[in-house]
Amino acid sequence: MKPWVKLTVAVAVGAAIWGGFLLDEHLAEKEQVSKKQEVKLADFETKDALKLTVENNSGRFVFQRENATANWKTVEPAGLRPDQDTVNNLLAAVQSTTYEQHLEDAHKVADAIKSGKYDEGKDFGFAPPRHLVEVELAADKDAGTKARNLKVWLGGDLNIGSGAGAAFSALSVYAVSSDRKGLLVVGSSIVSSLNKEQKDFRSKIIGDFSVTDVKELQLTKNDGTQILLVKSQQDGQTQWTFSQPKDIRADNNQVGLYLDSWTRLRSDKITEAASINDQNKAALGLAQPNASLVVKGEGGKVLQTIDLGLTKDALYATMSDGAVGQFELTKFAELAPPLKYFRDRRVLHGISFNDVQKLKTSSGKVYQKEEKNWYLVGTAPAADPQKPEKVANEDARKFVEDWEFATADDILDARETTNLAGLGLDKPIAKFTLLSSDEKKIQIEIVVGNRVPNNEKSVYVKRADSPDVFVMETKWLDVLTRLDQGGQSPQAKK
Repeated sequence: MKPWVKLTVAVAVGAAIWGGFLLDEHLAEKEQVSKKQEVKLADFETKDALKLTVENNSGRFVFQRENATANWKTVEPAGLRPDQDTVNNLLAAVQSTTYEQHLEDAHKVADAIKSGKYDEGKDFGFAPPRHLVEVELAADKDAGTKARNLKVWLGGDLNIGSGAGAAFSALSVYAVSSDRKGLLVVGSSIVSSLNKEQKDFRSKIIGDFSVTDVKELQLTKNDGTQILLVKSQQDGQTQWTFSQPKDIRADNNQVGLYLDSWTRLRSDKITEAASINDQNKAALGLAQPNASLVVKGEGGKVLQTIDLGLTKDALYATMSDGAVGQFELTKFAELAPPLKYFRDRRVLHGISFNDVQKLKTSSGKVYQKEEKNWYLVGTAPAADPQKPEKVANEDARKFVEDWEFATADDILDARETTNLAGLGLDKPIAKFTLLSSDEKKIQIEIVVGNRVPNNEKSVYVKRADSPDVFVMETKWLDVLTRLDQGGQSPQAKK
């Protein structure tokens, strides 16, 4: 045989062997996947589940949804708002459960249980079943499956486990599945997954609304104060504004955070609606609530009303399904904050800092921005290279940058600031001016008045172009003093 023929034959044989090896490996993988599928208690995808029914010692619970992305709603017991995570986790537990043994010789018992003849399964703990789960599945065109219902019944414990007597803990339980033949043995972990009560299934979240749907917010307190905020479009941008008690600008971020906090607020101590009556309403502080929040959607539709009641021991909040959640007393200040929490308290709101190129102090010192750095005007680079050049002033840079987002602790409106002398603003202890290189653009003077009575850490601050007076902490005053003297902190020089 010629050498090239021998080589060709050898290559062909090698390829056949390698191909056989790959084929065997592929078939082995398919067999392994098949085995994994076979040991599932029930074959389904959680995304296909549209209805879930659970029956246990605590009762019957039925949940339904429109599709895989929709939220679950409670069918039974009516009016109960379900906890989405609890329902989804329970469904996932059923879907992932596998069986350990298949008792084919007990297929008659399994068939009887499937047909509702539970007495025939009494020797295995099915009279009645410990738990019954029913899942209504939608058709999946991609997978080629049809709409169907599957059921899982859980029976008694196997006499295999740890402990003795009342302390016995079984490792496995009997089960029957509409997807499988015969009697099955599964791990006992599924029992705890299904052993839920109404308090486990119910939502613990107080705010039953979507933040994006809220168009109006009304917070009323029993001291007579009322805050009304309305969302609108201004220059193509969403903006919250006050409608009551006065027409002022709100802080979009603060309003959003407040609403979001309600949709995340959980209570682990809940009094169900069925237990609420006129007598215990008073005991919960809800006969005459200390505060009420009403959130409205499009067209003024009320999305939810939440009443807050205070007692000497706790704070109580009503839920959308009529139940009442309990919280610590200190939570009231967060849930019913004062007006200033919602308002836009930025001192230099409306100023474009891209135009701010100069900073002038009360003594006349001027700092100017050159590219990204700030320099004291009048300090030019030395002609002699042996002498140091001018040094960028980090205090000036940071001072201006901090003021771009500086927020006051509180704001005194025009009607509260008629006596500027009483606030020390007629003879300020300090002042500074932010300017543009173009004198026609920005020239904002800020003056600093007296310290706030009973609050030595704060001072009165006023923009010359606005009647409002801001209450601000004084931590920036030391930096302004250094800038007024033409210096900067040692740390800033490093």
